[in-house]
Amino acid sequence: MGELIPRFRLLVKERGLEPFEKFDAHFARAAGLAAEREGRPSLATATASRKTFDRWMQAGVRSAPTIALGLVLKHLFNMSVDKIFEMVDPDSLGLPLVGSGETLPDVGPPVLEFDDPQHVREQTRLLTASNADPAILAMAAGAITGIVERYERLGPHQLVGEAKLLRSMLHTLLAGHQPPRVKTELFRLAGRVSGLLGYMATNADRPTEAQAYSTEALELADQIGDRDLQMWAFGTRSLGYYYQGEYGLADEAAVAGVAIAPGSPQAIRLLINGRARALARAGRHQLALEAIDQGLNLLDRHNVPPGLTPCIAFEPYSAARALANVVTAQLAIGDTEQVLDRARDLEPMLASSDSGWSRALVGLDTATALLQQPKPDLEMAMCRGEQALGSGTTPPIRSVWLRGFELYERTERWRDEPVVGDYAERLRAWRASPSAGTVAGSTRAPGAA
Repeated sequence: MGELIPRFRLLVKERGLEPFEKFDAHFARAAGLAAEREGRPSLATATASRKTFDRWMQAGVRSAPTIALGLVLKHLFNMSVDKIFEMVDPDSLGLPLVGSGETLPDVGPPVLEFDDPQHVREQTRLLTASNADPAILAMAAGAITGIVERYERLGPHQLVGEAKLLRSMLHTLLAGHQPPRVKTELFRLAGRVSGLLGYMATNADRPTEAQAYSTEALELADQIGDRDLQMWAFGTRSLGYYYQGEYGLADEAAVAGVAIAPGSPQAIRLLINGRARALARAGRHQLALEAIDQGLNLLDRHNVPPGLTPCIAFEPYSAARALANVVTAQLAIGDTEQVLDRARDLEPMLASSDSGWSRALVGLDTATALLQQPKPDLEMAMCRGEQALGSGTTPPIRSVWLRGFELYERTERWRDEPVVGDYAERLRAWRASPSAGTVAGSTRAPGAA
């Protein structure tokens, strides 16, 4: 039997890992591999000193190496530590004697290991898969457009169920898996539906629900950076505060919306429907006039839609829609001459529109202005008021009721006049409708017990 030597020395020579610098480089690569496979990141920094290497080469180990070094050696030589440092007879193994000058060629770096191509393809498919195909997105977008187009004809009472079903469907889809582009579109669609429901709740005098839906629309829009939808949702929040008589909060919501993009055409609605009307009602007339001017200037700078856009539309206010809201703000300021002039300018556009609500609201503003002017025209005011309440067959909304009731309150000094009695009867009939009862709130009709 020949001289016994550590198997470690034979393995180093077999693999051409001398001198120490070469062993150290291979040991470092094995340390990274061990850290990954053993799930112990600290192994990646394990090192063996030159002194330790020399000792292992000459005498092996008297006691087992540290756990970290042992794990790295195991991955370097692909065998257990006990076997690595076993004392062996090179003659009996048919290996060259130590010091004979014979070495085996360098076997080169470890073999690179890649993922299985089929697995890569499957992972890619899963990452790009979607539970919402283009047809579903198109259907949802079409349903939203349909609600907007029918809203002023059918009102919230007939459309809220449809909007709730659409919202539920979109939320179900969002709970699944989609790539970023599809998820972004789902967020936009879901935000719009929440916005529609918030607007409907405002018209139906359900302020708590209105604020909840508007908040959802705002948060969904914020997640995808949809500034237009954010501004629209702030406008709807402002509208809700306005009809609750919270004019300071209505102005704050409109200001927050304008701040997102002051030059956007969406700011027209926020300035005129939101800020100007709320400020006028709060008695801050100069600020209200400034908001009107800012809104009209924006209107001149942008190519806004023609005609009278639907009140619930997501597109920017048209000129007619903006001017109808200017009329309301100027009425609260007390500028009756401007109210009557603008109302006359709007009459042709209102007559050709299917927006019964807009005709009713502008008509009631006109009637109120006829009472507020220096020489009140009671008969014409009551006639215009009755015509406004009977404008078309549009379902009732809270804004029409509030404005109609305010007109009646301004007739106190003429209560004995027959024309006032006729208007009061028309208002009572309007209030008696089952759907009107839900938007009138606790306000009683004239003459009610």
